[in-house]
Amino acid sequence: MRFTFALTAVAMVACAQGACAKGAEQETSATGTGGFNFTAAGTGGSDACATHEHQAVSKPVNLYIMFDKSNSMAGNKWEAAKTGLAAFVSDEASSGIAVALRFFPRDPDATPVCDQPAYSTPTVDFVALPGGAGSIMAAVDAEQPDGFSTPMYPALGGALLKGIEKAQNTPGEVSAVLLVTDGAPEGPASTCGGVDPEAGQSIADLAAAGAAHNPSVRTFVVGLPGVDQSVANLVAAAGGTEEAVLVGSTNVAEAFQNALALVRGSALPCSYELPQEVLDGEVGLGFVNITVTPDGGEPETLPFDPDCKSGGWHYDVPQSPTAIELCSATCQRIRTDPGIGIRVLLGCATFVR
Repeated sequence: MRFTFALTAVAMVACAQGACAKGAEQETSATGTGGFNFTAAGTGGSDACATHEHQAVSKPVNLYIMFDKSNSMAGNKWEAAKTGLAAFVSDEASSGIAVALRFFPRDPDATPVCDQPAYSTPTVDFVALPGGAGSIMAAVDAEQPDGFSTPMYPALGGALLKGIEKAQNTPGEVSAVLLVTDGAPEGPASTCGGVDPEAGQSIADLAAAGAAHNPSVRTFVVGLPGVDQSVANLVAAAGGTEEAVLVGSTNVAEAFQNALALVRGSALPCSYELPQEVLDGEVGLGFVNITVTPDGGEPETLPFDPDCKSGGWHYDVPQSPTAIELCSATCQRIRTDPGIGIRVLLGCATFVR
């Protein structure tokens, strides 16, 4: 699925000309800080308010892929996964995503088997797609399934540590982890720090901690044929991604590529930078509208909704925003329509349902 969000910002024409809807007026609060007031009278979203367009910028995504290379992956499954991964990382639709890659289990060494930081260093550090596809596939070609266990607990823990580090070092970007596996958690020891590493809940607790971290790092799970579906879904739900993406045993390469495309769409943030006119104060916060145009359909103005009760949009920080955030319901909707267009219109009174 190819997501092409054509997001544009349109500068205002003076409302004194009568082209803009009434009903939203900028105010100054009693404390002297800038404020704004919305009323439901504004219709918003009219192209009559437009004079020129700007290309808006969505937040980049950093995705750490933790890839199972246990013995059960050998044969056609490994080759199919390689084919699917190659198609994903070389796809132009993956532009805007940077990928790091690590395999598990680790080769035996002097480091304790439960050590999570040992999995935090990627085999291939973050490279932008699709340009970095060659380095990703070179690393895959250099590997073969040869692991006697499936130590998801330390592997996921290490990936989340790296994801959190990346998120902290790159504010304004989104970090996530993708766990790819075909089995159930096995090993690396009877306990890891007093925790059972083979218990699905132990692994889910790691994913939940990553999702709850500030900044948040969500965990996606792609389950290849043979995966323990209950564990995969448990970990994905705890990691803030609802459920695992499961690959069937037919046409594994194509199915795996499609699964990765679904992850890509879900990982892309529904968050966009405010146009410079708003940041500079040329256009007030009460004169911003968001319209969506389904593929082949008519444009629709989304309501401003700070509580996300109507499936519209809101600002990231109410009084001093830097980004426009789509509510969850709206976000899920646009991800199902690869040809949808999104515009930010400046100059008309903000539409409030």
